[in-house]
Amino acid sequence: MSQAKTDGLKYALIVFLILIVSIFHYQTAIQHRYLHEIYQRIYYIPILLAAFWFGPWIGLLAAFVTSSIYVVHIERDWTSFPVYSFNQYAEIMLYHVIAVIIGVLSQRERRQRKRLERTSSELSEAYEKLRQTFEQIRKSDRLAALGELSAGIAHEIRNPLSSIKGSAEILEEAFDENHPKQEFVGIINEEVARLNSLVAEFLKFARPPKPSAETTSVNDLISSTLLLVTREAETGSVTVEFSPDQRIPPMKLDPDQIRQVILNVMLNGIQAMPEGGLLRVKTSLRNRGKSAVVDIIDTGEGIQGDLERIFDPFFTTRADGTGLGLAVSHQLVENHGGVISAHRNADRGMTFRLQLPIEVNQ
Repeated sequence: MSQAKTDGLKYALIVFLILIVSIFHYQTAIQHRYLHEIYQRIYYIPILLAAFWFGPWIGLLAAFVTSSIYVVHIERDWTSFPVYSFNQYAEIMLYHVIAVIIGVLSQRERRQRKRLERTSSELSEAYEKLRQTFEQIRKSDRLAALGELSAGIAHEIRNPLSSIKGSAEILEEAFDENHPKQEFVGIINEEVARLNSLVAEFLKFARPPKPSAETTSVNDLISSTLLLVTREAETGSVTVEFSPDQRIPPMKLDPDQIRQVILNVMLNGIQAMPEGGLLRVKTSLRNRGKSAVVDIIDTGEGIQGDLERIFDPFFTTRADGTGLGLAVSHQLVENHGGVISAHRNADRGMTFRLQLPIEVNQ
């Protein structure tokens, strides 16, 4: 029930009580004096309710209406009883005094309750922010330690890989092209290349380079990135659509890093649609012109499992995935002061959103 409807019912109850008590006053003979004394005390109920619910002014209004009706009754029936009439007029004065006292106390109580509710809300918000900050610090510490570990592992792996690669090259020269063992040398070279690529991903996650900002058009950056995924999209029967927001001004960002992020998300979206589908990319100006938003939307099967973990390193849903692509993308976007997020679409597929700050007067 809305507040206006509730207040309307309260007003109706107050008016009803005043009227019903007044009717009893006017319909009861003066011989039943004890009943009239009861009725004049019952008048306190609507006056108290009005003052308690709506404050001193409405309480005074209720007291004034009650008194106006009651005075007519006194003048009509009780003027021949001066002592009792005086007591009735004194009662009328008390109606107004009680209305003011209860109204002021009720008003103070409401203000105090609102202050307590506001304080409670502020404390809840502060606690939530503190919890989020603590989680971010804990996650940052964990990622920092993981980054150092990854860098150490990558360094330790890279040295033996160089030795293996050199040895494979020597073996390759030792056998002619048609020798049966050349097949095994080729396997060694392929695996070394794959491990080198994996090590490079480790190092990219562990020590992402600082952004080298330059004035860049986000829409142009996306258009050039779309050219890189055209062949793979056509091969997978994926239709790519781009809806740019022309209001977005040129921005200060590292084009290579942001291209890497957008390309990675696009490729993930295409790979999530093995039977074909639609990949939509759209940009928009948000936050009163302070942020540029890039939405990358696919119609694939969607990411199963906990979405909060998809930007964690080594979390992957693909059997051949390293779990570092989105983790690196998350770091690169954060280094730009932006935010990357993901959510499941209402029908099917995923939406990845990049929100990048636009520097004012850049």
